[in-house]
Amino acid sequence: MRPLAKKYAEYLHFLITDAHEYPDAASMLGLQPGISGLSVQNPNTGNVYPYRGKEKLTAEVVERFLGDIIQGRVQPWQPGENATGHDEL
Repeated sequence: MRPLAKKYAEYLHFLITDAHEYPDAASMLGLQPGISGLSVQNPNTGNVYPYRGKEKLTAEVVERFLGDIIQGRVQPWQPGENATGHDEL
């Protein structure tokens, strides 16, 4: 991921969080607790975009996901939705 982070350094900040050390971070980013995942936050709007795909996270998959966010093909996660993207009853 380092080359991808360097490529987008002017626009994005990449952060890796240890889910075991910071268990509450997952719920704040629309992810399932205890499961590795990817979430992108727009610092200008506060919008959060959790990755819902099934592919293994590689630099190529992450770059495609970023492109989908930029193109508006991914809707931001809304607090109150569960980690799968469905409203809780």
